[in-house]
Amino acid sequence: MRMARWTLLILALGTAPGAWAAQTAPTTPAPATAQSQTPEPVEPGSGGAGGTDTESDAEEIVVTGRLPPGTVPGDIKPELQLSPADIRSYGVSSVAELVTELAPQLQSVRGGQPVFLVNGRRSAGFQEIRDLPTEAILRVDILPEEVALKYGYRSDQKVINFVLRPRFRSYTGELQGGAPTDGGSSNFEVEGGLVRIDQDKRFNLNLQAETTSNLLESERGIIPNTSGTPFDLRGNVTSTVSGAPVDPTLSALAGTPVIVAAVPTGTPTLAGFAAGANNPNITDTTPFRTLTGATDRLSANGVYARSIFGNVAATVTTRVEHTRTESLLGLPGVSLTLPGNTPFSPFASDVIVRRFADTDPLMRNAETTTANAALALNGDIGRWRWTVNGNYDRTETSTRTERGVDVSDVQSAVTAGAFSPFGDLGNLIRTADRAKSVSSAAGLNALIAGSPFSLPAGDANSSIRVAATTTDFTSDSLRAGIANSTSLGRDTASIRANIDLPIANAARDVLSALGRLSLNANAEVEQLSDFGTLTTLGYGINWQPITAIRLLASVSHEENAPTQQQLGNPLITTPFVRTFDYVSGTTVDVTTITGGNPDLVSSDSRVIKLGLNVKPWTERDISLQFDYTDSRIDNPIQSFPAITADIQAAFPDRFVRGGTLLSVDTRPINFARADSSQLRWGINFSKRVTTARSRQFEALRQQRMEQRRAAREAAEANGAPPPGDAPPPPPPGEGRGPGGEGRGPGGEGRGPGGEGRGPGGGRGFGGPGGGGFGGRGGGGGGGRIWASLYHTVALTNTILIRPGLPELDLLNGSAISDTGGQPRHQVQFNSGYTRDGIGSRLVVNWQSGTEVDGGAAGATQRLNFGSLATVGLRLFADLGQQPALVRNNRWLRGSRISLGIDNLFNARQRVTDASGVVPINYQPGYLDPNGRVIRLTFRKLFF
Repeated sequence: MRMARWTLLILALGTAPGAWAAQTAPTTPAPATAQSQTPEPVEPGSGGAGGTDTESDAEEIVVTGRLPPGTVPGDIKPELQLSPADIRSYGVSSVAELVTELAPQLQSVRGGQPVFLVNGRRSAGFQEIRDLPTEAILRVDILPEEVALKYGYRSDQKVINFVLRPRFRSYTGELQGGAPTDGGSSNFEVEGGLVRIDQDKRFNLNLQAETTSNLLESERGIIPNTSGTPFDLRGNVTSTVSGAPVDPTLSALAGTPVIVAAVPTGTPTLAGFAAGANNPNITDTTPFRTLTGATDRLSANGVYARSIFGNVAATVTTRVEHTRTESLLGLPGVSLTLPGNTPFSPFASDVIVRRFADTDPLMRNAETTTANAALALNGDIGRWRWTVNGNYDRTETSTRTERGVDVSDVQSAVTAGAFSPFGDLGNLIRTADRAKSVSSAAGLNALIAGSPFSLPAGDANSSIRVAATTTDFTSDSLRAGIANSTSLGRDTASIRANIDLPIANAARDVLSALGRLSLNANAEVEQLSDFGTLTTLGYGINWQPITAIRLLASVSHEENAPTQQQLGNPLITTPFVRTFDYVSGTTVDVTTITGGNPDLVSSDSRVIKLGLNVKPWTERDISLQFDYTDSRIDNPIQSFPAITADIQAAFPDRFVRGGTLLSVDTRPINFARADSSQLRWGINFSKRVTTARSRQFEALRQQRMEQRRAAREAAEANGAPPPGDAPPPPPPGEGRGPGGEGRGPGGEGRGPGGEGRGPGGGRGFGGPGGGGFGGRGGGGGGGRIWASLYHTVALTNTILIRPGLPELDLLNGSAISDTGGQPRHQVQFNSGYTRDGIGSRLVVNWQSGTEVDGGAAGATQRLNFGSLATVGLRLFADLGQQPALVRNNRWLRGSRISLGIDNLFNARQRVTDASGVVPINYQPGYLDPNGRVIRLTFRKLFF
């Protein structure tokens, strides 16, 4: 059945673009326009994709007095700007993949997710652009957190602005397969999409399906934990009193107190049990436990944009995604009391038989369905820009977790002496917990931004955003036969204002010694129906003493309420969760309780940030970024931390012990205070690489421009309109091929570098893709080399759990997670190189080691978390830019093949205790189940 579903899905993805094109093809042919043809240096159409640029035309052309299209208003310049050539050097297919690759540059000093703009305007959300092919992007601007305030967002989010091409079209198909080199699991993904962009009109549809098989503990050589209850498929016997000898007669026969005895084969006898005294049977359960569950995912995303009412840009987006996960939790253990007076017992006293019921593992099944619809309206009123955003989101999650089997009938039969606990137990009824939650949110907000007045140093800029949201959250759970329901609702109304005041401006001869200086302030009042009033206040300075240096300083005070999920998620109980207990220094299998905590309170934060951006050379693409952050949060909301002595003393009601740790309630909590400070600095470098092909192409491009200029001047001298009534040259990357759009008889034929359409053809939505000089974006050659290096130094990081308790220093022996303390140093290095369509990408991440002293005072329960370095490598080739290959294999036009290797050296963090032994819970297979993963991707753009 699964294969049939995948086959149908692939067929649907393959036929959808053709069906859509047939429906949208116009019935009236466009008029033919004859243009001159010039031989291309490379075979036409050999480009990588419809609508891509070449290296030559990818460079920005600066027009004096005019800002590039899609520029974000204001005097804060981008920290990083990417041209089409830069984007291609990453070797990624979609905006979503590009955002992932740009993670170091997009990382906010306070951890907020980036704000996404489209053409300098607020978007309908990330789903509006996530599936666009990177060839549709003309420019990417990455701006600091302060710019988010201008668009009505909080100041803990960086801003990334995607400037789209005025004209672009493509059909996209992509296949990807991957697997870890250690084996055990595999991943397969198929994706198809179409894009049409024609100035203010835009339509794109994307369908995606992905399946990942599970990975078992046995496939990573995991050593099972044998320190808990001695369950086994054959069984073991223990006393009814924990830690006491099983039976006096057995101890006498064995010559030593017998705490546990293995069930022998055949008919159980006292002598048989004596042979297995204190040597229990052990079943390897690793084939019945997953490190990563099997996952299937389907998603569909659609976007439609156009102008309405003449000058209002409207965008509608919809997205649906369904995910299903199946995990194995081990074998169901049963404990049966065997009376000493039954015919099946060789003992004089009662004992407990501990065994696994069968070889069918316990399972957890989870399904999540998310649906989203959003609307964005953008327009202008004089010097003011306005935006209205509306959205509706709904998420449904259901979970079924098997906890064990019902042995009540079997126990009754054993007690009555009618059934042997050592034989086949038959098909026992599984007991399971169930949980379901539904969350929905609807919101509407409006933003207006512009210049309310002018000062001697320039125009003041301000923005006002008003917003209203309503959210509902319901959850139902059935845990150990006890039903529990939660229903929460929250209505929110807020208003946020921001203003920027220019103080100095050397260009206007106002306080020239200061260069450019502006002050900004922002405030927000938010009314929550269930939490009262929350406020936010911020202020800062933006100073550019000289062109090469820019300094940003800001202070913000924010109050934040817990989410409804943190308050009301359903209780879920999961058995046999492997956990390291710092208090005892052992790895144990415990029952964990997850869900919401209705007792959470709001947090209050104060953040100081200093940012410095330096571009030492105007003629070189090199920039340096320095960010210092100091943060203090009162009542921070945290997931339940690691099981240390300090945490247990502060939250004793969260732990259940019976000799060993049995259960942990991991629902979120409030700490009293968290203080941290860090310095993050980085350098970005990019340089264009010229080749013989790119130089030939640039020469032809200049020749073409001279021919057009001469033709235009000749026509104007004769009083005639320019040839073809052509519009002014398009922005970089938007030009047609040198052949233009040659139209003539013969239906739809492609001329050199252009696209000829005759009466039988016609222009679809948005017209041809516009591949730049060279036809379909190919043949330009050249390349680019780039690199970025970011280093984060954690200066302080402390947490106060409760007043009166000592502070936890996460840089010096304390921890709030199972992954260790806070690394003092983290380094991210990214580099790439492309040349004539062939490129590579290298990613290196390194973090320093930490130590955790988790035991009670004077104890030696220390864990050492070693440093970790991982390397990722991607090799890719735009086959369409290889003339010799495409000349005889035209089906390769617009195709790309890439090979990606994650964790190239299969590195995993090493964790040891004070004696140098790796705890069971920190085996390499647990820390990074997949290790090195190889992925092969083939992508093709049809046009």
